[in-house]
Amino acid sequence: MENSINKFVLDIGNKNVKLLAGELDGSGEKLKVLSYAQVKTQGMRKNVIENPIVLSECIKEAVKLVQDETHLTVDKVSLGYGGTNIFSRTKNIKIDFGNEITITKKEVEKLFEIAKQELGNPDEELLESEIYNAKVNNGGPTKNPIGMTGRFFQADIHLIFIKKDDLNELIETVHRADLEIESITLNAYAAARATLKDEDKKSGVALIDIGGGTTDIIIYKNNKLIYTKSLPLGGNHYVSDLGYIYNLTPEEAQSIIEKTASINDGKYILKNKRLDVKAVSDAINARSTDFINFIRNVIDESGFQGYLEKGIFLTGGVTKMDDMFGWINIKIGYPVTRVSPLKLEGITNPSPEMSVCIGILLEIMEKEYLEIKRQEKAKLEKLNAMKEKTTSDSIQEESSKNTEVETTNQDETNEKKESLLKNLKKLFSNFI
Repeated sequence: MENSINKFVLDIGNKNVKLLAGELDGSGEKLKVLSYAQVKTQGMRKNVIENPIVLSECIKEAVKLVQDETHLTVDKVSLGYGGTNIFSRTKNIKIDFGNEITITKKEVEKLFEIAKQELGNPDEELLESEIYNAKVNNGGPTKNPIGMTGRFFQADIHLIFIKKDDLNELIETVHRADLEIESITLNAYAAARATLKDEDKKSGVALIDIGGGTTDIIIYKNNKLIYTKSLPLGGNHYVSDLGYIYNLTPEEAQSIIEKTASINDGKYILKNKRLDVKAVSDAINARSTDFINFIRNVIDESGFQGYLEKGIFLTGGVTKMDDMFGWINIKIGYPVTRVSPLKLEGITNPSPEMSVCIGILLEIMEKEYLEIKRQEKAKLEKLNAMKEKTTSDSIQEESSKNTEVETTNQDETNEKKESLLKNLKKLFSNFI
């Protein structure tokens, strides 16, 4: 489409490499998915890149699939980042200005800069940031302190850091696949962007994104990201558990988890193997207990146990497992809901494993939309300014003409007066 904006999103998971192509029309009003490709991940295990060459080939394969379908050149991507080396830290930062001033964007940025210096380490990179409970002087929390006047300014600053070495290794692998990186987004944040409504974030919710090798948890309250953490625990553990207990291949174990294996008389039938359905369910529940303990522990350590009015939302490919969902729903002690990402044109029935890709697409396209609207506003203001100038010039020109007419009329009047005086003088001279 003419003047349309095309973007590509790359999500490198422990199970699959996913690449999504999206398009925003020139007006910024219409967003659609052009292509979505998914390739089995190789060269990475438990979020550790073991073979960057092999992993880069997987990325290239996904790129080829998207290019063949869209006939577009994929050379830049927006990258999702996840893993256990993610550090969520919060601190209340307070500034004493010494005298009353008006709070501006500069003062807000100063809070973030102080927090970054106090909470970050030299080997870490800042990925996401949030501010909440902002106060001016001794007043109550305010949503927007800018424009308020005060001597004291404070807020809770939440920063999310990642290890630079891990990030650089992932970036180098993407570059090895002949791709540039436009932006990097935290996977948990992207998943929340795709699945949570403003009402959910305002009321309080913990979103759990369970992938192949990692589980991410992110907590929102009052529309603010207040905590996040990851654990190297995911769907691959179910596969390895069943494989070990029943001597199954990964494909056989996966077929049971996805319930594609045939069931007869309470038995899973895999070629010449017959597995008791209840025994398999018990094995799955045992592993699901690890997820439950992780979720509880993270919520407890976050300190926001009483803030989750909406409870817990589950997304990610593994959450399609009914046994797992049922067990967590019974044992966790919070309301539990399974959620899928927002529906977009081009993907009418998005699956939970697409949450990160769709979330990143929404994030980057929203920025493009805002830029389009900013340019439109600037053009409109320029046009109005030109119209005002034209109108002003026209008024001045008309005023000038009127002045000339007035001057001419005045000259004529003066000439008449002078002629009258001469005639009067001549008349009076006749009487002397």
